[in-house]
Amino acid sequence: MSERAAQTLKIAEQHLGPLDIALDHLTLGRAALYEAILESTDSGFRIPNSELGLAVSGLLCAGTQDHLPRSLLTRAWLHSAQGNSSNAQADLDEAWEIAVRGPMRLFMADIHLHRARLFFRAAQYPWVSPAADLAAAEKLINDCGYHSRDAELADAKRAILSQPQQ
Repeated sequence: MSERAAQTLKIAEQHLGPLDIALDHLTLGRAALYEAILESTDSGFRIPNSELGLAVSGLLCAGTQDHLPRSLLTRAWLHSAQGNSSNAQADLDEAWEIAVRGPMRLFMADIHLHRARLFFRAAQYPWVSPAADLAAAEKLINDCGYHSRDAELADAKRAILSQPQQ
């Protein structure tokens, strides 16, 4: 996947606009993040950090908000994997502000899932509670017919709600 995105990025930089370039950086950043997580090396986060930074700034420059939450969610995951919970929370909050203004209800469901997944072990949960975020995600998923998230929701509920809360 990353080789294809790298090829597409070269083409986009020559022939397309900032939106296409930013989306290619997002794809490269996601691929590098997955690789870094699977390899479990801290040094492996340098590439996704750079690519996701370029994706977020590129989407801001492109002047479109409909892809920005996706890049912020991915960057929040990266920050969380790096142990930087304050930056992860800031990205989730920014994505939430954009999604609520939209209204982008599918992104709102994804944000609830990310909040619960990334912060359920936190000594002090930054929002109401992981259970409340999962319940809100479930309601949005059902209301919107966003059933491609059913398995993820079920997995999150098993992992999070079966854990003793702090």
